[in-house]
Amino acid sequence: MKQSIAALLAAGIFGSADEDADRTVTRILDAALVEAASAGISRLRIDAVARRAGINRTTVYRRFGDLDGLIEALTMREGKRMADTVFRAVDGVPDPAGKLVEGFVACMRMAREHPVIARTAALEPDQLVAAGLADDAALLRLGSAVVAEQIRQAQNDGHATHLDADEVGRSVAMFFAACVLMPTAQGIDLRTDESIRAYARRTLAPMVFGASA
Repeated sequence: MKQSIAALLAAGIFGSADEDADRTVTRILDAALVEAASAGISRLRIDAVARRAGINRTTVYRRFGDLDGLIEALTMREGKRMADTVFRAVDGVPDPAGKLVEGFVACMRMAREHPVIARTAALEPDQLVAAGLADDAALLRLGSAVVAEQIRQAQNDGHATHLDADEVGRSVAMFFAACVLMPTAQGIDLRTDESIRAYARRTLAPMVFGASA
C-alpha cells in the first residue's frame, strides 16, 4: 500500500508536499470548504473565500491560479481525506471481502456527513460530477487506484485472481459515485451504516469476489 501511495504522489495525484505543508493553502482550502457548504459550489467566489480566510484575493490567485484551480485543489484534498478514511476503516480487517465492505461503508458515511458532498449531491449534482471529472478525472482516478490496490493485495494472497484489478477499481469508484448521486427513494437503501453494510455484504462483495464472499 505504501509503495502505491508513493507512486500516486509521484504522479501528482495527491499534490505536492509543499502544498500540504503550506499553512496558507490549508487556510484557503478550509475557507473554501465552508463557503461551498454554505453557498454551493456554483456560487463559490474567490473574494468570499479570501474574506473568510482573512487574506487578500491576490494570495488566492497566486496559490491556485483561478477559481477552477481552487475547486480542483479542494476536491483533491477532500478526496485524499476519503482515501485516508478507507485506509483506517480496512486496517486490521483480515479478509478481502470484509475490506471491501468496510471501505464502502466508510466512504458512504463520509459522503453522507460531508457538508459539501451531501449538499452538492442533493442540490447541485451536476457540480459534483464536474468536480469528480476535473483535471482529467483526477478524483475518480484516485478512488480507482485505492480500490485497485486492495484488489492486488487480495490477489497476492490468492483471492480474486481472475479479476483485472484496475478495471474493478474503476468499476467500484464509478458505482460509489452513482450511489452518492442517486436519491435513496430511487435506489438502494444506503441511509445508515447498517443498511450500507448489509447491502455490501449481500450484493457488492459477492459481485466482486464471488458467491463464497
